[in-house]
Amino acid sequence: MPKSLFNDFQRLMQPPEDDTLVFGGARAADPLSGAPMVSEAAMVSLLRSAHAALVDELIGRIHSHRPEFFEHLVIDVLLAMGYGRRRADMAQRLGRSGDGGIDGLIALDELGLDLIYIQAKRLKPGLPVPISEVRDFAGSLEARHASKGVFVTTTHFSPGAVEFCSRLTRRVVLIDGMRLADLMVRYNIGVKVRQSYLVKGIDGSYFSADPVVPPLDGF
Repeated sequence: MPKSLFNDFQRLMQPPEDDTLVFGGARAADPLSGAPMVSEAAMVSLLRSAHAALVDELIGRIHSHRPEFFEHLVIDVLLAMGYGRRRADMAQRLGRSGDGGIDGLIALDELGLDLIYIQAKRLKPGLPVPISEVRDFAGSLEARHASKGVFVTTTHFSPGAVEFCSRLTRRVVLIDGMRLADLMVRYNIGVKVRQSYLVKGIDGSYFSADPVVPPLDGF
């Protein structure tokens, strides 16, 4: 989370000096006790903004490294997702001249009878992966009699590339930069928890039974 948003979130979670909380123009207080309440909508909005900023920062960090780093990163993400039984020895980075568009592979079984072939394409921001790149990748899979492929980029795929991929008989998954960064956050690749907050709410099941209301003291 960028420092500015992290500070905003810390301020949001701090109890205010008076009986109300002001955030984004909203004031909230418990109607019974008068205690300050954090607006759920404000928290959700801030967390979404923090996630979007983190995604942008992750993609920027990827672009600051060499292509070989990106290839390793893609394999790390797929292993963290459970492919190759999360074992580094079941994965291999190729990424060399004459690789036929294949940058890596992950074995799904001990004997390597079922493989996922990987292409990792790091492009300048705004440049889409053209249909020709996806077509060449599909051709490489065909030459290897492979049935599974994952094409990952830091940007996005052209509409033609997406449409072409949808017509393939082989299973080819396209992962653009936004989805890749989302997966990195979900599986803790290149990120770590800086601080966590536990937000509690009413347990409706506990109060579901009709209670016997005793008379109040003084009445």
